[in-house]
Amino acid sequence: MSATTSRRVFLKGIGTAVAVSAGAAALAACGATPAPSQGTESQATAAPAEATAAPAAAGMAAADLNVWVWWPDPVESLNQMATSFMETNTAVKVTNEAPADYWTKLQTALAGGAGPDIYFMNNVNYWSWASKGILVDLDPLVSADAGMQDNLANSWQDAIDFYKFEGKNYGLPYMYTTVILYYNEDYMKEKGLTPVAEIEDDFDWNMFREYANTLTERDGDSVTMWGGQSTDGIETGWLNFSRGNGGDFLTPDSSKCIVDEPASVEAWQFLTDMRLVDNVSPSPEALQAEGTRSMFMTGRLAMMPGGSWVMKTLNEQLTDFTYNIAVLPKSPNTGGNGGTTNVVGLVMNTDSKGKDQAWALMTHYLTKDSQDILAKGNILAPIRNDSAELYYDPTLGPTNRAAAFKVQQWTTPLPAHKTVTWGEMYKPVGEWQTEIFEGRATVDEGLTAMASEVNDLLTAAS
Repeated sequence: MSATTSRRVFLKGIGTAVAVSAGAAALAACGATPAPSQGTESQATAAPAEATAAPAAAGMAAADLNVWVWWPDPVESLNQMATSFMETNTAVKVTNEAPADYWTKLQTALAGGAGPDIYFMNNVNYWSWASKGILVDLDPLVSADAGMQDNLANSWQDAIDFYKFEGKNYGLPYMYTTVILYYNEDYMKEKGLTPVAEIEDDFDWNMFREYANTLTERDGDSVTMWGGQSTDGIETGWLNFSRGNGGDFLTPDSSKCIVDEPASVEAWQFLTDMRLVDNVSPSPEALQAEGTRSMFMTGRLAMMPGGSWVMKTLNEQLTDFTYNIAVLPKSPNTGGNGGTTNVVGLVMNTDSKGKDQAWALMTHYLTKDSQDILAKGNILAPIRNDSAELYYDPTLGPTNRAAAFKVQQWTTPLPAHKTVTWGEMYKPVGEWQTEIFEGRATVDEGLTAMASEVNDLLTAAS
């Protein structure tokens, strides 16, 4: 089967985009980084295309390059990088876009042999896209490009390793998310509590629960201030706590769902009790009326786990009180923390007419000068650690901004599988987490069912 035919068959099976964490479920809880869902049918796999080594940048032939990203925030920074690239390569024109309905438009364009030369990829589906042969094998280019090798040597190595799928680079990491605890510092001080940033090394689940109870305000049967959000989804919520307690969603080789094992059960029980027993975490009715981030900004939620991307919004829009961040509470059982990251990467279209120029642009996007631009844009953390220092500068706000870098020590990528897509895995996850957090299923019942349904998918795909 030809590469084009295989790609079209594969893309035909891709479903509607799955939202990821700032207001919708799961990965759409970030709002910044949605992931594409894909079909469940078995697809033929084509050999990945390979690009040839790019010529010296100064000698780049004419080309029109299109770069797509799925949300608008990074475009301004990408445009600044493109400007400096085009000053050196005057025959190359670069256009950066954030198309509406990104994933649907991207999938349709790729299926027709068109689309952008470079596009941004979400880590939860990177493996499944790479395994289908629709991404260019960049390994020969990395091996031949000293500049890119220097870029990668100065980057977060866990992210580099993740994008080395089955020993090869079908994409390269560009930026990443982390999950931290946001809190209303003014209100916390008003209630006589030590701000979490001052005690974050000792702040554990028990303290989190105590703080949430102290911070909750009630007017009769109504809650006027919720103490802390405990029912967020996999990206900004429960998986971070599960990992801190020694559990996880999938085994290290992604062959089995282990969310029903004791370490995860214990973390889920803790979070569920804050909602159903203590009633300090927002009820389903409260969340339906107002989203978590809005509730925090309007002064009706005192603490919330959230993605690093939220800092930009709060810095620009929050005026009524001072907020700060800290690392998420650690497990009192393990003494450890856990975290998730969505490693956002760059991939190349197999049908690009300017692969050499596209490679040179990818290399340029990962240089320190370019990554410094990303850091100062306050979008997400640059993959380069030497540029990330600028992103974590407390002068960008809040004062404990460095906590978002600290969590890199224990943060690991969101779950991924090379055959079962994120959309397929998340369907039972979304259904059962709702049943658990709203009290229609016990933690044991819900997690047993969730693991069973995910493992059925993994078994069918093996």
